[in-house]
Amino acid sequence: MSLGYLLASLPLLAPDRVPQITIEAFLSACESMLSSKDAAAVALLAYGADDVSVHPYVNQWRDLEAAIKGAIGQRRLAKRSGANGGFTAPETAACPVWLLRAVSTAFESASDPLAREEALMRIYWSAADELGGFDPVSKGQIFAYAVRLRLAMAKAARDAEVGAKRLEAALPAQTL
Repeated sequence: MSLGYLLASLPLLAPDRVPQITIEAFLSACESMLSSKDAAAVALLAYGADDVSVHPYVNQWRDLEAAIKGAIGQRRLAKRSGANGGFTAPETAACPVWLLRAVSTAFESASDPLAREEALMRIYWSAADELGGFDPVSKGQIFAYAVRLRLAMAKAARDAEVGAKRLEAALPAQTL
């Protein structure tokens, strides 16, 4: 089986749809196609583990993910301190301008927290795509798929009804 066949056989992922594959099924499909080092990297990316890795893609993803979290933190701090009008932050090697602008746009365009989180999730999605590279049949695409699958699974786990039940259970019972 070729890498191209593996990629073509995987179901399409979208940020607004429940994935049609589980992480376990994805990892199983990858085992025969990837080296043990690459398969371990895919597992780290799919599960979001914090294990130390020597794999370059995992390290690149972690650096970019940290930059996104840092940009979100800067934006939240600016909003909290009342200085959110005209928020700008300098570009660094770890945080490119496109990322800062995307985070700023997410905060400015989404007034409710759920819409903002959706917009921020799309930034992570785009960042995974960027790190996947331009070759549509490369290992980079498999690594990007692992990250996008984790994001889609996390989003699918968030459910309004489940959240309401958890909130109700967490609130103390009120007596009249």
